[in-house]
Amino acid sequence: MQSKSSTVEPPVARNQPKFRREKASLDIIEHKRIPSLATFRSAVACMDNSPDASFVFRHTKAVASGLDIPVRLAHVLQGGESGVSPSDPIEWQIKVREARDYLSRILKSDNSPFIEKDRLLLNGIASEEISRWASENADNLIALATRCGLEHSASKNSGHDLALGRTAQMVLDNSAASLLLVPPGGQEKDEICYRRLAVPLDGSCRAESVLPFAVRIARKHGAELLLTHVIPRPEIMVTGLHDAEASEFTTKLEQFNEQNARAYLDRLQRRLASGGIAVRAIIENEGDVRERLLLIAEYQRADLIVMSARGKGSIHDMPCGNVARHIAAHTRLPLLLIRQKMSQPVDHLKMTEHHYGPRMFWESAH
Repeated sequence: MQSKSSTVEPPVARNQPKFRREKASLDIIEHKRIPSLATFRSAVACMDNSPDASFVFRHTKAVASGLDIPVRLAHVLQGGESGVSPSDPIEWQIKVREARDYLSRILKSDNSPFIEKDRLLLNGIASEEISRWASENADNLIALATRCGLEHSASKNSGHDLALGRTAQMVLDNSAASLLLVPPGGQEKDEICYRRLAVPLDGSCRAESVLPFAVRIARKHGAELLLTHVIPRPEIMVTGLHDAEASEFTTKLEQFNEQNARAYLDRLQRRLASGGIAVRAIIENEGDVRERLLLIAEYQRADLIVMSARGKGSIHDMPCGNVARHIAAHTRLPLLLIRQKMSQPVDHLKMTEHHYGPRMFWESAH
């Protein structure tokens, strides 16, 4: 039986194209309390051999081109048990060769200069390995399908078509990495071009911090930004069936919130439009906030939703807020979920073999 090896750091790439590490500009937003923004070293597209993998790859390229970061491919060698390689050495070599060939075919079919030729191979259970790698490398944007091939078939049979699969759910819950979640069943075409980006905002600096990323993607694709806000219905304690004072107070509060929301989005719209970006502001004040945001994005035919993982009401140490979690699980559109605070890099020298988990290694394409 092949024993489990410790993590191998990726080799220094030679003759790789140089990419500009531009940080998202905040000159379009006059806000001093915006939290630390994520800056990405690369976008890692997780490929699973399913027909939807090519859709994930194309969306990864579309987002990465707007953010001016390289794209890398990752694949998990599924094992019977987490961390255990096949007992037959020949079987193991066959699995590795098949994985290499699979990623090599994708790399050879794409001549984009920002596609890295390195291949990331992980060994173990996909949900555990991608989640672990994303946690240890949170300065990368992780792109994956909301459900892998097997999870997609199972969800179809169970009637829960829009639920997140185990892999996407675990990465969402257990890592600090920003995610590009791509629902299965996309249209087959060569390149992805975004026409409209929906950006949900709740007035918080956390939600607003995704605007520089959305602006860069919109500028690259010539897309329109849809600034969306749903005014939550105020909840107050009513002591009687005919509490006129409570009803009057609720009406005034709704009017106040709507007036402030319109002023807030109008202010953002003017600033963004001054930078040459097409912008529209959409405000609604009826229904559940989460469901209305989904309906707005679909009704406006948005191609991508860009939002913060946490907003105004989220607890500080939560990996994902209630609204973002709901949208991730139910949207039919690709979702770019930005985490504001990146995790600290892992010091592998201080980690025991137990913490490394199953085998992980980088390869250079030949």
